[in-house]
Amino acid sequence: MKKIWMAITLPIFGIITAQSGNIGVNKPNPASTLDISGSFAAQYKTVSAATYAMTSSDFYVSYTGTANSIFTLPAAITGLENFKGRMYTIKNNTAFTVTVNPTTPETINGSTGITVPAGQSVELISTGQTGAVSTWELSGFRSATLPLTTASNGLTAVGTDVRLGGTLSQATDIATAGNNLIVSGTGNVGIGSATAPVSKLEVNGSSTNATSYNAVASTTIDFSRSNLAYTTANAGAFTLQNIKDGGTYTLSVRGTTAGTSTFTAAGFTVRYINNRATVANTHTLYTLVVIGTVIYVYIATAV
Repeated sequence: MKKIWMAITLPIFGIITAQSGNIGVNKPNPASTLDISGSFAAQYKTVSAATYAMTSSDFYVSYTGTANSIFTLPAAITGLENFKGRMYTIKNNTAFTVTVNPTTPETINGSTGITVPAGQSVELISTGQTGAVSTWELSGFRSATLPLTTASNGLTAVGTDVRLGGTLSQATDIATAGNNLIVSGTGNVGIGSATAPVSKLEVNGSSTNATSYNAVASTTIDFSRSNLAYTTANAGAFTLQNIKDGGTYTLSVRGTTAGTSTFTAAGFTVRYINNRATVANTHTLYTLVVIGTVIYVYIATAV
């Protein structure tokens, strides 16, 4: 097969050459399908309308409107006019938002639309696919200023470094989803004070259980539910669960029959300070202080 080679000299525009399927601009031996030795320019357009439909002639579109706007991408095409590989850049040069939507049921990376925040831009490329698939891919997300992301609600941005440590600006729920949240290391944690805490946990203010634990009439008390528990069982033999060294617990026994209570907990020895019989039809409070493997029990009767 003959190798095709063509050179056209244009005094104003330079030299365009074609060789073996490659095209060069100011490049006599192009190494790529299109090889340009010089600058490249494409369509630049400003849009201020609240809605805008992207066209085949668009390349870089700058939004300059005075309200939130919605941009719609062109519908995918099958066959010879398929524009697979077409690229768009959409820049939001306002304080508002630009929502970019593909034509229903098409998607952008599986999403029905994306939002371009103030001062940022997106780059999109057509995958050439049609229907309810990712007809567009998000190839870039940029900001005109640094940092590329903002930090708030407990986070601080130092350049492009987003760090934990800032002021909470809204109600915050840390959902553990069944996982444990651990604060480890040699440092201390302080709540309600701006000064450095001197204990592992220092609370400047009150500290309460969210709720007390209602054991109904059970004699098995699970203190993982709360440090405060109550039961309608009569005084008698109680089994304690999920207590730990260093913990203080309170149990309210509200049975109607008088009796003397005893306590057992796996791995612990129980010692009673002033254990005695309860008074019928009254409440009895037991305070349980755990030190090492010993549970010390205090009793307050006829409450």
